[in-house]
Amino acid sequence: MTWIVVLFLVAHGLVHLGLWCTPFDPAKAPFDPRRSWIAARLGMEKAARRLSVALAVAAAVAFVAAGISVMTGAAWAPAAAVTGAVISLVLTALYFHRWLVLNLLINAVVIAVAVQ
Repeated sequence: MTWIVVLFLVAHGLVHLGLWCTPFDPAKAPFDPRRSWIAARLGMEKAARRLSVALAVAAAVAFVAAGISVMTGAAWAPAAAVTGAVISLVLTALYFHRWLVLNLLINAVVIAVAVQ
């Protein structure tokens, strides 16, 4: 069971990198990860891409660290998982698209399990 949790956390972190940090191809992507609804309203569209990449990398690092800490039995595993989930939730809120609804559920479950 531990390996499933480790693989899930690491995979979830790597999905963030794959979704947010790869070059945008409108023919393949279901939404534009460079466009934030709030950045557009604030006139900060150029900074939006850098912010999405920074948040995605931070979430990925936290999730991978959480996976490694679960594998090693470190006491800080729940904190790393919650940190990754919160960063991911912020990223999803700032760049919301209907394709990201499942991410909200996944992160809510990660937080619920981690705080038990």
